[in-house]
Formats: sequence, structure tokens, C-alpha cells
Amino acid sequence: MNRKILIAIGVVLISCTMAVGTWAYMQANEGLSNVYIWYFNTRTNSLESERRMAPYEDRVKMIQAVIRLLYSPSSSDLQRIIPEDLFIDRVNLYGRDMVIHFTARYHDLAPHEEALVRASIVYTMIDLPFIDSVQILVDGEDLLDPFGEPLGKMDRGRVRVNPPIRPHHKVLQTFTLYFVSSDMSGLLAEERTTDVDFNLPTELFILRQLIYGSTLEGRISSIPPSTRILDVRTEGGICSINLSQEFIDNFNGSQTLAELTLHSIVHSIMENVGSVNSIQFFIDSQLREQFNGVPYFDTLFVN
Repeated sequence: MNRKILIAIGVVLISCTMAVGTWAYMQANEGLSNVYIWYFNTRTNSLESERRMAPYEDRVKMIQAVIRLLYSPSSSDLQRIIPEDLFIDRVNLYGRDMVIHFTARYHDLAPHEEALVRASIVYTMIDLPFIDSVQILVDGEDLLDPFGEPLGKMDRGRVRVNPPIRPHHKVLQTFTLYFVSSDMSGLLAEERTTDVDFNLPTELFILRQLIYGSTLEGRISSIPPSTRILDVRTEGGICSINLSQEFIDNFNGSQTLAELTLHSIVHSIMENVGSVNSIQFFIDSQLREQFNGVPYFDTLFVN
């Protein structure tokens, strides 16, 4: 991997070249210090640090060395988290704050991959004695959380060391889904068996099946099929669902159907995911006050 990294300290710009191979000058230089690089442990399926060596007399060389080490664990149990074709364009230091600029390839990462990459970088860089925060920019733009808010400066409190990541594995799982009855008098249950990937939240597969619609008579498939699931996650018992604008724009029904549609989502998720106590809805990362006349669209609690 031959990449040229620009590391700027204050207003001084220094050009550094990352080269594949051994670091002869590091071996010859006695001024080395311990650094801790965070990789993925394939045995425990979690993030884990590895102690390595890097020059400490020059901050630019130390950052250069750490970036190189991120791509090359030494233990056989560890693997790099940053893909080989994901490159860092430049690094800026503003006092004790680091800004890392990635190429657009970063946006191609799957959500669980991105979470691991971000945690690996932040934890690795925060371990350096002169770094208090890390900000990641892609094509000059700040990273956004699933609800459209900039992540900004990150420290250890802003990332998760061990995201819930499991081996890539799919199994068949049966869900109880709830669809609106044809006479709109309530909800009717329907059993559905589908492939589930353990790396992704169960709620995602439930939503996909609800959008696909009912396969039985006497039920209405009320979610517009053009609806895209932008994100779904559960934290602290609250499941946050982020749907695309098509859910609003392409919905064709009464206020009663709108209310039943929301409750079909709520009951389907809470019936199958025991950790969920409430559902929170977003449209294009924005909370809404109502959905087709239903005033409690922002948060629905079902006990």
C-alpha cells in the first residue's frame, strides 16, 4: 500500500510517505515507545488492542507509524479492521484534536463495518499521549449518525469498544407479524419464516417483511413498498426506526389506516424482540409530530 499522507500540525504542512515493508528507521532508532493498536479478534469476535512500537520523538512519524500499524496486526488471532483499499488522505492536528480525512470509499462500508472502523481508529489514536479527540471526515464532510446528526469530535465515550458483532451466519427464523385487517377493525397476526443474518438487527428483518406485505387474505399491506429502511436500532429499550420520505409521500389511506399501520409495526417488533419497550419513528432522520393526522407519531409506547 503506497499512499502519501499529509499530516498538518497547526499551520505547518508536512508530507509523509507510507510505504509497505519493514520500518528500517524504526528498528535502527532507539527512541521507540509502546502504542496500542485496536484490531478485531477473530477468536472472541470483539475488538482488542495489541501493543506495538512506534517512534515517539516526532509526532508526525509517530502518527505515520500508527496508521501503518492499523493495517498490519502481528498476532494470528487479530485481523485489521480497515479494508486494504480504504485510504486516509491526510491527518490534521489542531492542538490536541485530530481530524482524519478519508476517501469516499468510506461510505461503502456496511454499518457494522463502519462502527468497527470508527472504534478502532478512535481508540487507537486516543491512546497517543498528545491526542484528546478524533474527528473523521469523508470528502471533507463530517460523519453523521443514523439520525442525521454530525458525530463531530469523538473520544472513548462516543464509541463502543465491542460493537455487537457475530460471525456472518444466516438462519431461518419465524416471526409473528401483524397486518391491518381488510375492514380496518384491527390487526391480524401472520406467521412468517425468513432468513436472518446475525450481524444485523432482528428489527430490520421484521420491517422488511412488513414492507413486503401480507401473503394471506383478509389483510392490508399498508406500508408503501417504495419505503426504504434508513436505519433501525434499539438502545435502552427504545427502538428507533428511521424510514425514508416515501413512507409519508406514497401512503394512501385514512387516519384510521395510518394509526393501524403504526401499530402493526409496533406490535410486530415488540412481539418478536423482547428487549424493546417502545418505538420511536423518524422520517429521513427527522422526528415528526404526526403521521396522516395521528398526533403521537414521534414516540409510541406499548406495554
